[in-house]
Amino acid sequence: MSCARLTDFRFNLHLVSSGGKSSSLEMGSLVHTILEWYHKSLIAGKSRTDAIDIGFAAGIEYQNGYLPTNKYLTDESEVGIVNTSDEDVLLAKNTMHEYFDYYKHDQWIPLFAEHVEQLVIYEDDEIRILWKAKLDLAVDTNNGIYPVDHKTMKQRRDSLSLNNQFMGQVILMKSRGIIINKIGFQKSLKASEKFIRPIISYSADRLLEWSQIILPFWAKQLLAYDEIGFFPPNFTHCENKYGFCQFKVVCEADTGIREETIRLNFIKGKPWEPHD
Repeated sequence: MSCARLTDFRFNLHLVSSGGKSSSLEMGSLVHTILEWYHKSLIAGKSRTDAIDIGFAAGIEYQNGYLPTNKYLTDESEVGIVNTSDEDVLLAKNTMHEYFDYYKHDQWIPLFAEHVEQLVIYEDDEIRILWKAKLDLAVDTNNGIYPVDHKTMKQRRDSLSLNNQFMGQVILMKSRGIIINKIGFQKSLKASEKFIRPIISYSADRLLEWSQIILPFWAKQLLAYDEIGFFPPNFTHCENKYGFCQFKVVCEADTGIREETIRLNFIKGKPWEPHD
């Protein structure tokens, strides 16, 4: 929806930055790793104390990258944290210690963590749309079962319900809402201000419009791009709340040196395919 050229670069050509993940992504991935193994350990019957220890042990493996002796990080392509300062790595870990202390009386019952769900959510004479997503977490609360999406941030931001990821996960889970588990890295904020869990709710009408009208339109648009062999750039989406698009340097290059610009700044990564 944001940019056809971005779609082509990321999901057809599988281009990723040769410099690795940004610092914000590395910090977020570290937190996700700790939470993943914390929740998986709880589900396996471990005590909360043991689960926290396992979560941090997995975080250390993510920090150091893949080794044959790893117990938790088994993806051989993971190189570890390379673009984040030691100070910020420590900040992320200390934040997670605060998080676990703040939620020491947590009543959530985790059902699964980092789990892939898929469902055919639209079908007509032309196309069938299989929506597939890797959910950070699903929990049973006192008010029902919800998908949970972990969001780390250095600045406070309101959650926006106009989010394809969120609506897709709600449909996959057959729920009417999703919990955003916000984890802030701000040193100046109290725990109650940087650890919040807002629920985004959706009406049946909004979910129906998204899955049966909006999504099919864009799926057919994608097929049209592929058929004509041209993925046009959309220059109104070159900057977002996280900064500039990573392919900005490519789009700013003249056509004659664009391929060389890609070669110098990007490498071919793994095809995007969510798996447990």
